[in-house]
Amino acid sequence: MGIALLVIGLLAFAGGVTLLVFPLHGFVKSLVKNVFDKKDWLFIGLGFLCLLLSGGLLAGAMMSLGAWPIKGGDAAMAIIGLALFFFCFPLLWCAFYLRYWKTDMNSDLLKWVRLTIYVTIPLSLCVFLLFTEGIAPYLSYPLVSGFVIDGNGFHWAHAGESFSGGLHVAWYGVIMICGALISYFVSDHQFYKKYHKHGLLDGTLIVGFLAGVIGARIWYVVGNWHGDGAGGPNFSQLVANGYWYEIFAIWEGGLTIIGGAVAGIICGALFLYFTKKEVDIRWAIDTVVPTILLAQALGRWGNYFNCEVYGASTSMDAWSFLPSIILNQMHIANSGYPMAEGMMHVPLFLIESLVNIGGYFILAYGVPAIWRKYRPAGSLCGCYMIWYGIVRMIMEPLRDPSFNMGADGQWSFWNSLGYIAIGIGVIGAFALFDFIKAKKTSKEAK
Repeated sequence: MGIALLVIGLLAFAGGVTLLVFPLHGFVKSLVKNVFDKKDWLFIGLGFLCLLLSGGLLAGAMMSLGAWPIKGGDAAMAIIGLALFFFCFPLLWCAFYLRYWKTDMNSDLLKWVRLTIYVTIPLSLCVFLLFTEGIAPYLSYPLVSGFVIDGNGFHWAHAGESFSGGLHVAWYGVIMICGALISYFVSDHQFYKKYHKHGLLDGTLIVGFLAGVIGARIWYVVGNWHGDGAGGPNFSQLVANGYWYEIFAIWEGGLTIIGGAVAGIICGALFLYFTKKEVDIRWAIDTVVPTILLAQALGRWGNYFNCEVYGASTSMDAWSFLPSIILNQMHIANSGYPMAEGMMHVPLFLIESLVNIGGYFILAYGVPAIWRKYRPAGSLCGCYMIWYGIVRMIMEPLRDPSFNMGADGQWSFWNSLGYIAIGIGVIGAFALFDFIKAKKTSKEAK
């Protein structure tokens, strides 16, 4: 029964995606159509119907194949939740695609597309949480954090497990890539509005992401050169013992957002400056850098799957308003074993994720609206550093002490102060540059 539901569900999903892709792609590429015709609406309607059906079927397949002794109410939440998620989330992406790639839409259609984006973002989240509430009591914790393909074949990976050899794909890495893509698409739209061309950031995305990974690893190695309180690698000792190659073992974990952001910003900005002469580099910095907060907001969910970088122990009753799937995962220690009954770790990943989302809107829209006069172009880069430095300074004391970087646990705190100082320096440098340039221009005019 479970296999049949799975196969039919996957076929319905593939059919739904196909029915949506053809009319949407044709509409976006068309130079004469600015509204959908009846045939387009028919295909789109059938596509969403297939997706709705596929979500319910796949939820049923999951419960059947898992042989869960699931209760009727939980089953209803799971089936309805996943069915509606398979409807709402594709609807969000379709609206997003139309909004950012179809520039000559009918004004009435554009209003509906915008409304759809605003409505389906919270709606997709709500119905997904409904689905997780139905299945949360029947899942095993810690949740799967990736998969491994080695001499023993394919098997799932969980927090607390270690692997040697083979291919190990962690959700943490997948989530980081997805975060980078979100930053890219949001920035690319702003570039399109200014330069009427998509793809100006393609190379910058690759260079900035790779530089960010390298910078994040370097900062982790430097910060934990003499080990940390969590029993992490002591790189000075490893190098002394001849295991210098452990410095490059990023697949074993060990990246810091602060180092990654600095390296990504510097290398990405330099690459864009030297390869895209038509782009105003300071405007580009103001546009791209705040979107890093969106990437970081999603990236923090990698810590959720890895059961790491969480807060101090607390009672689950104090956080009972959270979804069960978060409560149950936070009940697991970094070792992969459960904590005492009724206890959990404070979900700092969730707190910082929400703060980062709020920070993006403050920097991208709030600061430019409030600080209109005398704000030097490029200063949002400095504002980002100040914002994130303050956030990390507040969050660090809330961490479980074992996850504080450095042998004395103070590395991240001092880094946060440094981040704030650099941010102030960046704003001051841009302001000074503009002042000197204006003064020079004034003299030449005389």
